[in-house]
Amino acid sequence: MRGFYAHTLFHLVRRGTGLVVLLTLTLLVSACGGGSSGGSTPATSSAQAISSTATSASNAIISSSNQSRSSSSASVSSSAALVVISGSLTYDYVPHFTERNGLNYAGTVELPIRGLVVELLDAGNQVLMTDISTQTGTYSFTVTRDQPVRVRVKAQLLREQNDNSARWNFKVTDNTDNNSLYAMVGSLLVANDANAVRDLHAASGWTGNAYTQPRVAAPFAILDSIYIGVQRLVAVDGSVQLPALEFRWSPNNITADGELELGEIATSFYRNDLSAIYLLGGEDDDTDEYDRHVVLHEWGHYLEAELSRSDSIGGDHSGDDKLDFRVAMSEGFANAFSAMMLDDPIYRDASGTGQEDGFQITVNRINNNVRGWYSEASVQSILYNFYVSENNKTARDFADIFTVITRDNYSTSDAFVSIYLFAEQLREALPGVTAGFNSLLSGQNITITDRFGAGESNSGGATINLPVYKTLPLNNSAVNVCSSNANGSYNKLGVSQFLVLNILSAGNYRITATEFGTTSDDSDPDMYLYQRGIQLQEAISPTVGTETLTRSLSVGTYVLELVDDRAVRDDFNGDVLACFDVRALPN
Repeated sequence: MRGFYAHTLFHLVRRGTGLVVLLTLTLLVSACGGGSSGGSTPATSSAQAISSTATSASNAIISSSNQSRSSSSASVSSSAALVVISGSLTYDYVPHFTERNGLNYAGTVELPIRGLVVELLDAGNQVLMTDISTQTGTYSFTVTRDQPVRVRVKAQLLREQNDNSARWNFKVTDNTDNNSLYAMVGSLLVANDANAVRDLHAASGWTGNAYTQPRVAAPFAILDSIYIGVQRLVAVDGSVQLPALEFRWSPNNITADGELELGEIATSFYRNDLSAIYLLGGEDDDTDEYDRHVVLHEWGHYLEAELSRSDSIGGDHSGDDKLDFRVAMSEGFANAFSAMMLDDPIYRDASGTGQEDGFQITVNRINNNVRGWYSEASVQSILYNFYVSENNKTARDFADIFTVITRDNYSTSDAFVSIYLFAEQLREALPGVTAGFNSLLSGQNITITDRFGAGESNSGGATINLPVYKTLPLNNSAVNVCSSNANGSYNKLGVSQFLVLNILSAGNYRITATEFGTTSDDSDPDMYLYQRGIQLQEAISPTVGTETLTRSLSVGTYVLELVDDRAVRDDFNGDVLACFDVRALPN
């Protein structure tokens, strides 16, 4: 595809238990799995990398349900030779202002670190035991008395079972430091009655006007947003299998476009080829660790790719854009998904000096400025308002939407993924909710039709955009289509035109596109052939005015995408309206 999904250390004193704990946010070399390390000492100004060579921690998970837990500040197990070390793990969460989009540091609250890998290390930093923090952020270990130990919390949300129950493995790593895993480490203390409680807290690093202290809380805030999403998914599908994913965040990640390893990531985005989500973290630029909607939006793209299907070509987008309908569906779904997971339709993204600015999206808005099958604002409105609806369904239940996007007929559709396909599959899977969903479609000026949008009357202001899919006969008859950048380049409505080929007899076929009646000079048609959303072949020669694609095709339905190269390019200065006769015939 031509794009990817885009959107837009230190020490502290822990209070409350009487125990002073020196904490260090370290970076663990992610390839090693964090089994052991060569020494670790507190750092005063920057993250510290420590190497590891032992086996993966996931192989040594001890279920928290099998761990003894202390109910007092210094509790000893029944054996005099053993002591229970337990504690609470918390992080600073910085909310947004209710009246504007910036971060409200004065409203910072401590929240539990949930579902993450907790390790007990000996004096040589060998892993003795591993636990998973509970929903309330607690952990416990039973160890030999008078043994020097320290507690390490990895930025790793993990559940790996040998049964058919749900599994996941999500990490926060630093893309500016060889994708090393973040972790928070306590000081080395002797395990005895006097220090049986080890509470660890990750501070935001904000000291009133700036991040003058290391930002320990950031990786844990990111994973806590995902923890919320995971719990919502598990409630729908208790055996959901979620492929491993990294969240690559760094304070160096800024809105400059350049080298990912330098933090020049331009925007937060998901890359399925890297199995990673990159998140902005640049102070006074754009920070996303506390932007729960942004984090879950990108995670929604990951779920599309891994559990469902997306045909989005990525690129810049906004709610007021007229978009390629594949992009409108993916971005609208991701916005709606984040709002559903949080039960909050106000999508906020903080940025700017002091993180005081930003933007918001009213996901459930009905009277959108741009409405139609090409509008992400329309898609997110339809999906979210369906989610909260009580019309023959349970309100605020993600199950219906999850059912649709995980259907085989959805992921293997011969049409591209769009609001049309979603609507068709919803009607098939859940006919009882059809009337309510159709009403939401009509409210966004979208015709109630099939997965190909047959009979759609909303052209988005240009007749070249209808029908949504043109039918390409196989008898050399010409079908005229036009590519335009009137709504913008690359991923905007009108750049791509789509033609359906129904192959009834297997064989070799030849498809040609020839300039016809164009209003601009030097047209350059390019063609892409798909089956079930998978690109089979492209024809992108620089030849002016014509293009040819030949291929052996089996029986089935195919979609041909045609664009003019100039309409795709951001660097082309000029208006494009290039029209072509497209023909197909056995070769």
